[in-house]
Amino acid sequence: MTSIIKKTLASLCLAGAALTASAQDTPHAIGIHFGGATWDLEYQYHFSQKNFLDVTVGAFMYNEGFNASATYNWNIRQWDNWTPRLSWRLWGGVGGQVGWTQWDKYDGVYLGPTGQLGFGFTGKNVPFTLGVDYRPAFLLCIGDETGILTPGFYNLGMTLTYRF
Repeated sequence: MTSIIKKTLASLCLAGAALTASAQDTPHAIGIHFGGATWDLEYQYHFSQKNFLDVTVGAFMYNEGFNASATYNWNIRQWDNWTPRLSWRLWGGVGGQVGWTQWDKYDGVYLGPTGQLGFGFTGKNVPFTLGVDYRPAFLLCIGDETGILTPGFYNLGMTLTYRF
């Protein structure tokens, strides 16, 4: 699984560098998220400067299952003048998460609400955004053993997206 993620990251970076040398104001973004509980491929659709939908699919607990989530986010605050080449922002949102896992004593499907709080920067002349975020989730696993998946509470990670 690790080699697939590394290849995907390298492909995204190379494709982004080859396609453009300046930032674009477009509604779409794709990227990756490396977190404490999930590693995801990510798609964002920006409805406006104020809000966006973040959809992810990936691995739960690295290779112990599959995960999919959708979060509606608001840009809480943006700072365009902190640095000459970067635009900084704080965002947060709510959504839901579903998946399947064979982690620890659990073997079954899970679902639950999720949140997101992130802080990052976007290049003013390049189409990439790099950020750190916290994506806690209250996940109820239903299967051989029913219970709350505690790794959902510890999903602190890093996100890299490319706007197109």
